[in-house]
Amino acid sequence: AETKMNKMSSRSHTVCQVRISKWLVSGSETDSSIPKISSRLLVVDLAGSERIKKSGVEGVHRKEATSINKSLLAFGNVVNALATKKAHIPVRESKLTRVLEG
Repeated sequence: AETKMNKMSSRSHTVCQVRISKWLVSGSETDSSIPKISSRLLVVDLAGSERIKKSGVEGVHRKEATSINKSLLAFGNVVNALATKKAHIPVRESKLTRVLEG
């Protein structure tokens, strides 16, 4: 959606998650007692925050901008809590942070 600040805005977050697991095998069969190796790769493209007054958005686009700003704030709160090693990490504040939790 076009705004005064950005002509080509996707106005969304994108999260691509790839999980790769490898079970170690003994002989020709998979042995469930042998631990598996697993990895997770997250590629995240976050929509930019915008000042509603400067962007001039209205109606549905205003509501979208508000939601984007709220999810970015929640993400920032999670990053801050992790960086400062807080006991409580607020991952349930938005869908974005719940997805990234895994």
